[in-house]
Amino acid sequence: MTQMAAEPPETIQSATTLPPGPKLPGPVQTVWYTFAQPGFFAASRARYGLTWTLRLPSFPPLVVTRDRDAIGRLFTGDPLVRRHGNDLLKSAFGERSVMLLEPAEHLNRRRIELPPFHGQAVRSYTDRIRQLITTELETWTPGRAVATRPPARAVTLEIILELVLGVRDPELQAELAAIFDSFNTPLSKLALFLPTTLGRRAWWNPIAKPAFARVDRMRALLSAHIARTRTDPLLPQRDDVLAVLVRARDQDGQGLSDVDLRDELVTLVAAGHETTATAMAWACDLLAHHPAVVSRLRDTLAAGEREYLRATVKELLRVRTIVYVAATRQMFEPFPIGDWILGPDVLILVDAQGVHADPQLYPEPDAFRPERFLAAPPDSYAYLPFGGGAHRCLGAALATLELELFIEALVNQVELAPAGAPARPVRRGVTLAPGNHGLVRVARPPARTIEDPRTQPRSATSM
Repeated sequence: MTQMAAEPPETIQSATTLPPGPKLPGPVQTVWYTFAQPGFFAASRARYGLTWTLRLPSFPPLVVTRDRDAIGRLFTGDPLVRRHGNDLLKSAFGERSVMLLEPAEHLNRRRIELPPFHGQAVRSYTDRIRQLITTELETWTPGRAVATRPPARAVTLEIILELVLGVRDPELQAELAAIFDSFNTPLSKLALFLPTTLGRRAWWNPIAKPAFARVDRMRALLSAHIARTRTDPLLPQRDDVLAVLVRARDQDGQGLSDVDLRDELVTLVAAGHETTATAMAWACDLLAHHPAVVSRLRDTLAAGEREYLRATVKELLRVRTIVYVAATRQMFEPFPIGDWILGPDVLILVDAQGVHADPQLYPEPDAFRPERFLAAPPDSYAYLPFGGGAHRCLGAALATLELELFIEALVNQVELAPAGAPARPVRRGVTLAPGNHGLVRVARPPARTIEDPRTQPRSATSM
């Protein structure tokens, strides 16, 4: 028996008793959650503590927790006694996405998919990512205000299309980019992620029909691209993620089917495009308001040191939590949190935003201080930008590399200044994005080289 199945203490209430939470009607909670999530969660944390219950129509009870003991047990232990809570994504991502697979098959799929997202495989993309970022930054007009989130999305999408999907055809790139971009509107997200029991094509659901027509077109384009990739005579030499996955085999010599690959590509785009672009926009907003951080970044990079750059990325992802729920889990066995035992009829949401804003973990949590991450690493389960456990984000290393290269190029190519007050976070789907789209003012910096500082002598790169 696992720890979760152990006999509960007498002080713990029955599995049918949920933690307290807002008593507002479900539709009212839905509106508050959809349009003002940061304030809704902050108010609920202040009133109900570490763990509370969110109630949304057509959903099971949602227990939101930032209890780090519970988070540790959710992320460790036997992965076969828990499942994802991502069923809402099925109609858009497809049933064969790694995010939708049941425990045993999920573990096998991750073993196949991990290699192209680790170590040298990711670092091999450095030069191309740097080139794409630099080219975009060269278009930012000096003296003008730039809403940075749209161009950041263009860059991250180009990275995904070329380096992950292996799409080189400009026409296919343009059509896929237009489809993926169309999914980022609030109306499309509502259409795609309504509970599937409401019907994706019902006559009374007119907003769903155009959204899922685009889903069908996207799947057709990706299926054709996968078929071409399988027969590509240059497949053995290709290093994009799709090519690696086409060649991959499990321990029994079985590869991924076309449907497996198609649904995985959709997942990789959805999970790796919008989130990284949002983080880039937050980087622009934060750096525009923190010139001392920019100065230290320039000095350390000119000296060939990258520790402060890495710390800046970590602090960015903490102080501006992009994905406010780090994980959703459904337990097969009774799961205790505090004074409650949660049964399998409950979805448990890990409150990454709440963990990252805990003043006991991060004194003055609203302050942007990269030096927090220069010393010891954070305590266990105190840093959750990529989730954790068996479901930790596959693309974490790639996203981190993109952010490091973006911030490095940003501080060396342009000078940022505020275009107003610091941006407020607003909910965009499952992300928290700057409400002003990362609006900053841009100017050229004092004369300095923008070559990779690691290849330059100190006298050529320092002021």
